[in-house]
This record gives sequence, structure tokens and C-alpha cells, in this order.
Amino acid sequence: MSAAARRTAGAASRFAPEPVVAEINARAGCGLEFLGMAEWGDSGGAYVRWPDGRHGVVTRSFAPLDQLHTTADILHLARSRGLPVPRHDLIVELRDGTAAIVQERLSGTPLRRVDADTIDTIDAMVAVNDRFAGLLADRSDVPIPAMHLRASGPAFFRHETLEAHSERSRRLLHLIRETGAAEPHEMSGDDLIHNDYRPENVLCDDRGQITGVVDWHVLRGDRHFTLVGLLFALTWCTIDPRWSGVQQSAIDRLDEILAATLEPHLLRLYWAHWMLRQLDLTISHHTPESIEIHLDLGESRLN
Repeated sequence: MSAAARRTAGAASRFAPEPVVAEINARAGCGLEFLGMAEWGDSGGAYVRWPDGRHGVVTRSFAPLDQLHTTADILHLARSRGLPVPRHDLIVELRDGTAAIVQERLSGTPLRRVDADTIDTIDAMVAVNDRFAGLLADRSDVPIPAMHLRASGPAFFRHETLEAHSERSRRLLHLIRETGAAEPHEMSGDDLIHNDYRPENVLCDDRGQITGVVDWHVLRGDRHFTLVGLLFALTWCTIDPRWSGVQQSAIDRLDEILAATLEPHLLRLYWAHWMLRQLDLTISHHTPESIEIHLDLGESRLN
């Protein structure tokens, strides 16, 4: 999570949706009707309805306006290729310096169950992610995220957190830096990548078919990087009581896919990036049990 994303998450907890919708209406004259808070609500989402009956979702962001307009542009491109992403209909700068985004409300609900045995959820998530391949071949203006493996980066990529915690975390940090010293030490590619591809950002219908991927901050790179992030997200879900439907079989299935699909040096590179991010976050904010689970996860590929 970037520093901007952390600020956004903090602001979301104080999100007063009705005044925000009222301010959007006052500034843009669009006549939105507030319907209620969006499910999960982690990004401060609220359901709204346009005067013509269309349903939308209002979210708030600290990102610069030009970045938000780039995201809207890229999602428009993805939609034109038949990809299940929301249209961003309106971006409004608010008086507090944040921006409000009014986006299309896609059908479906966030994934509640993620397993490899019943509805092939993991294979479906991999298949949807594969459809973003090469989408940004003509958009070099969209950034490729840095790995931060050779030196500390922004939260949550601080090497100091791992240095200070334990001998075990220091050993993992050494392996992370060792990975960053090898080549390649950064990602490349022209795929559209989702930096937070996790169950609550994937919508599905009552048959388990994926109907949408939401909560975008668009980046460019290798789509397999997204899947390594998904594995870390699913591991987190196993210790989060909201996600009792996430089974180890799903994580094992995704691990098999990654091992079969990615060259070992790329898998190690992406693993080191997500490990640094997750350990910095977990050590700083979560329980010793959570830390041990993620230390185990890091050692499973980096040792």
C-alpha cells in the first residue's frame, strides 16, 4: 500500500457519504441520489443513482486529478476490449482537496468463497487477469511500479522494519536485497495490472461467474505480478475472520499455477516485492501470529 493509499484508507473511515454526494451535485449539477453505503466500504464507497436511473458507486481518492483521469481513460480502453471493469463517469475535486469518483456499478457481489474444488474460482481469476495482457502496449505514460528491493521505499516498503524485528526477518531482508541485486531487479511489460487484486475487488454472480474487477489504480507491467499479489492476499484472508470461505486449497492451486507459468527468477523477484510490502505492514500493525504466517510464506520461495 502506498502512502497515498494509506491516507485514502484513513479518510475512508471518516467518509460521510451524503455530504459528499451533495457536494458532487452542487459542483457538477448531476442530481445523484444517495442510496446507501457500498458493501465492505473499505474505500469509502457509496451507492448512488443518476436521474436517468443508472446506478453508480462514489469513491474518494487522494490521487492527483491527472492520475485519476488516466485511470478513467485506461478503463475506457479496457471496456472497449470487452473487459469487466467499471466506467468512470465523473471525477470531481472536493473542497477538502480529495477527489470524488462516480463510477459505474457493475453487477454481482464481492467473492465470499475462494476455493479450488467447487467453482474453480482461482482458475477463473487467473483467466480474467490474463485478458489484461498487452493492453498498454501503446501507453508508456502509465508507470511500472518499482520493486524497492535494494533500498527502502515508501510505506509499506521500509527495510528498517524488517531490520529491527527479529533475526528471522533480517535473514529474509538479506534474501530480498540479494534478489534486488540480481538481474532483472525491476519489472517490465505492457499488461494492465491491478495492484490490489483480491476477493473483495472481484465481483461474481450467483453461479460463481466473475462479472467485474473494481477498485482500480492502473499500472503497467507483467500481469503475473498481480497473481503473486493475489496469493499474498489470499494468505492474509486465512487469518481474517471476514474470509472464512478462503481455503488453503485455493492458495495451493494458485501456487501451482505460478510455479508452472513464471520463470523462477521472475517468481522470486515478484515474491520478494510482495514479501517486503506484506512484512512491513504486518510487523507494524498486526499480531505475532500474522507475522509468523508471513515469515513462513516468505521463506517458502526465497530460501
